[in-house]
Amino acid sequence: MRNTSNCPEFPYTAKNLCYFEVDKNGEVNRISHYRKSDLMCVKEAYQRAKERETTLYAVWPGKWTSDLFIIDDLNLFARAMDLE
Repeated sequence: MRNTSNCPEFPYTAKNLCYFEVDKNGEVNRISHYRKSDLMCVKEAYQRAKERETTLYAVWPGKWTSDLFIIDDLNLFARAMDLE
């Protein structure tokens, strides 16, 4: 697993990313992010992560492998997703 903060070229808004959150009980929820109608879901997930209720992750698919990232800098995430 990699940190998004260590990847300056991380494409937060790329449509091929798969975002999900994991809560303290291990429940996993996918977060859609590429349509305007998804913005509220993204904002709600961001708020839960800021309040440490969940942890945000993203899978960045490559040609041969996919990488798992933890969204470890929520400020970068918020700026990239235009949440603040």
